[in-house]
Amino acid sequence: MTSSTAQAEPLRQAGGEPGSARRILLHCPDITLKGRNQDDFQNALDDNVRHVLKRAGLGWRVGSARGRVYVETTGQDPAELERIIPLLEMTAGVSSVGAAIWLRPGETVTAGGELNWPIIERSVVMLAATAFEPDASFAVRVNRVDKSLPATSREIEVRLGDAIRRQTKWSLVDLDDPDLRIQIDAYPDGLYIYPGKHIGIGGLPVGTGGRVIALLSGGIDSPVAAFMLAKRGCMLDLFHISAGHAHNLDPDTAVVARLSRRLSHTTLRSRLYVTPYTYFDLCLKGKPSGFELVMFRRFLMRCAEYLALRIGAGAIITGDSLGQVASQTLENLTSASRVVTLPILRPLIGMNKQEIISHGRRIGTYEISIEPYKDCCALIARHPRTRSRHEELCLIEEELFPDYGKLIADTFRETLCLEFDCGELTGQRTQPV
Repeated sequence: MTSSTAQAEPLRQAGGEPGSARRILLHCPDITLKGRNQDDFQNALDDNVRHVLKRAGLGWRVGSARGRVYVETTGQDPAELERIIPLLEMTAGVSSVGAAIWLRPGETVTAGGELNWPIIERSVVMLAATAFEPDASFAVRVNRVDKSLPATSREIEVRLGDAIRRQTKWSLVDLDDPDLRIQIDAYPDGLYIYPGKHIGIGGLPVGTGGRVIALLSGGIDSPVAAFMLAKRGCMLDLFHISAGHAHNLDPDTAVVARLSRRLSHTTLRSRLYVTPYTYFDLCLKGKPSGFELVMFRRFLMRCAEYLALRIGAGAIITGDSLGQVASQTLENLTSASRVVTLPILRPLIGMNKQEIISHGRRIGTYEISIEPYKDCCALIARHPRTRSRHEELCLIEEELFPDYGKLIADTFRETLCLEFDCGELTGQRTQPV
């Protein structure tokens, strides 16, 4: 039921009165599974959240504790919360986001060591009243991490649920699937009260998993594969071979550029490298053999490795799904892999098309990917062979591409590089690589 609007509205401030403090609470459970290097992951996420805020023009203070990050929002415009919450949802490492009323320890527990029920009830009732909808149900849920709190989770839930029914229009309680879930997280640094969680993408902070280069075709699969590696903490750059001249690519309208822009909400800083298909195409001659598609895939891999070694990437990422198309049979995948020494990571290898589409919809790339776009694979043989052998392809390539090193050098002679940062184009240049 609730969106960032329902979360942001109760966050209007009343000066420095008890219960007036506000924070965005980000949960990051994967970090808690780390060992001695846990601080490195936590610091990386803190820095990434600060970067996302900075790119959004916000200088809000960021702090953290074990497995969570908080952003100070006391006194801020609720409209800014509505704008920033979706950006934080797409930040790798963040599993959930909640815009919360934050009760400090001194506001949560009285000097006598008892819960400060008047302040807690007032905060919960205010939040519930603001989010009321006729015929809807609610529930109060407590996550009591701070075990020193002088009441059990059940006691807090019952008392606050009763307060909501007495002091607001809410009457229906559903403990299993409520329309409004008022979440209360009790930590040593205070009580966080918020109307449900926005689900984030989870994973690990970008910058903790090394650098990779992802092949980007303009279709549905490759951006999802790239996203999945960014979600595992990789710094990610993208590589595309264009059917036209690279310098003619319009960053505002081209599908691959818009996909890169969208992905950069998670990858943060990414570069898209675009080279032309022309030089490979000019080398193809004679009667089609049916191996042109797998040879193009081998060319792609060689080019990706050439680029990876120059930008410090340690692996190549593809959107391959086993058996989905002719180039993705086990035999053809093997043939494509054997021409490079860098590892090739295929995060979609066991997914079917519908699963990949669902991921694409979730991250906002699917709608861009289905737009018309001239892909190089569509220019190659219409009836590609589904089985190939590396040794046989090497013989064909020796005839078609007698100087493979020159072919790759020519391909990268004029490389377009677009730089993206949190959804914005920040740089554009054409140069040899």
